[in-house]
Amino acid sequence: MEELVRVKYCKDGPIAYISHLNLAQVFTRALRRANIPVVISSGFNPRFKISFGPPLPLGISSISEYLDIKLKEEIKAEELVDRLNRALPQGLKILRAKIIPSSADSLVKIIDRVSYVITLKLKEKLINLEVKNQKDELEDLKKVIDKNLKRFVNLEKIVVEKKTKNGIKIVDIKPSILNIKVQKFQNPILELNLDLKIGQPGNLNPRYVAEAWISYYANNFDILQICRDGLYVKDKDVI
Repeated sequence: MEELVRVKYCKDGPIAYISHLNLAQVFTRALRRANIPVVISSGFNPRFKISFGPPLPLGISSISEYLDIKLKEEIKAEELVDRLNRALPQGLKILRAKIIPSSADSLVKIIDRVSYVITLKLKEKLINLEVKNQKDELEDLKKVIDKNLKRFVNLEKIVVEKKTKNGIKIVDIKPSILNIKVQKFQNPILELNLDLKIGQPGNLNPRYVAEAWISYYANNFDILQICRDGLYVKDKDVI
């Protein structure tokens, strides 16, 4: 009897730089090696019936990605996780799996919010200060950062130059930004939490948001890393 399995996985390291299309090929090969009984489509170009959540921008890691797999026969979720993890390359790991109704809507259709952790670094670390003065200066800097983040979110427009297949396009990214705030600040590292709308008419690359904020208010920071840490359906985890 056919069943639908929803899988949560993470993507990290060099494999973060492979495209969404290549990622599908990686999973197809791993499913074959793991001998997972996946339903295959009919027609001139038969494919495994697997479907992914919203594409992850190139070069960005994630601890919260999703994949639906249509199986020919029943298989325990724990067994699928174990067999698939043995077949996947380094950088991809299945975190959990759950059997869901075959009539469930696709991941791309239901996911409406995404969160990222943006890690930045001060270009000049605070040094040569007395401990008390350093703490005071860090606290003052954090207050300035908090204030500037609020100003940024409340701007009427946030216009960026977006690279497309047809060249450079001027885009207002403000409608896609839900919130951005300090998650952690330990000199010289600043971590921001960014929440974005996702879905139609498109998915915003968080790097545009980080670069825009730096350009507006924080040119003394460099971007170190961006990680997707959550995908949500009406403010709830997908699984």
